[in-house]
Amino acid sequence: MKANINGTQIGYDDFGKGPAVLFVHGYPLNRKMWRKQVEPLVADGFRVILTDLRGFGESDIGAENPEGLSTYSDDLVGLLNYLGIGRAVVCGISMGGYVLFDLLERYPQRVVGACFVVTRPVGDDVQEKVKRAELRAALEAGETDKVREAFLQVMMTPGKRKSRSADMREVCEWVRGADPRSLAAGLEAIGRRKDYTPILKNLSLPTLVVGADQDQAMHPRHSDLLASRLPNCFRSVSLKGGHLVNLEKFQAFNKHLLEFLRGIGPEPAIDDEDEEFIDQPV
Repeated sequence: MKANINGTQIGYDDFGKGPAVLFVHGYPLNRKMWRKQVEPLVADGFRVILTDLRGFGESDIGAENPEGLSTYSDDLVGLLNYLGIGRAVVCGISMGGYVLFDLLERYPQRVVGACFVVTRPVGDDVQEKVKRAELRAALEAGETDKVREAFLQVMMTPGKRKSRSADMREVCEWVRGADPRSLAAGLEAIGRRKDYTPILKNLSLPTLVVGADQDQAMHPRHSDLLASRLPNCFRSVSLKGGHLVNLEKFQAFNKHLLEFLRGIGPEPAIDDEDEEFIDQPV
């Protein structure tokens, strides 16, 4: 399905009925990465919303490139408005987690619970800034495949790169099919993100932190730091897997996510008493 959100066609899926759970994918992927979470959550009575960030999957990039993470989070709020959802639990992985931090800072009233998956609140260090600059330069030089392969390497779990599962082969197709403009816009947004650590102490909503002990893109210590700073962290777990832990270890991931979600009360859809949500600038 597609919807016109903030002047751009955004691809999304809407499954089930009940309290809403919105999933935000990582870079440079799309909403299909969450497919193994859909059936268990719907069967447990949740409404599952998957969306492609602009420029990825079935979402158009729009007339202008995204202006940082705020463009992505504005689109999420626009989609919630379009679907008549007042508040949702939001689950973000990697770059999706960065978007979730921006959402929590700018639209805290729209998020009833937050799940952070292999992500971190801090910005890039010097070495990471240099690396991202090199990747942006490669894109400008037309070396798109070099950038795609660089990200594929860190997504793969060590020791499994030569014997890829059907899921990981499909991930390779998604990454290799990503639009160069979207790759550049996403890199720019990630590189320009701020340090969200100062806001963590003010996040009183229920949270879940999921890390991966073999993650090549996000060191496990970032999950530990995040969990230690969140005042209402339901649980912090480190699963045995790589960066795409929700696919690789989906059974364990779904178990922890469902236990977290069951502890959060249902949230109403937007109605006449919730006009303040509809009127939020996006």
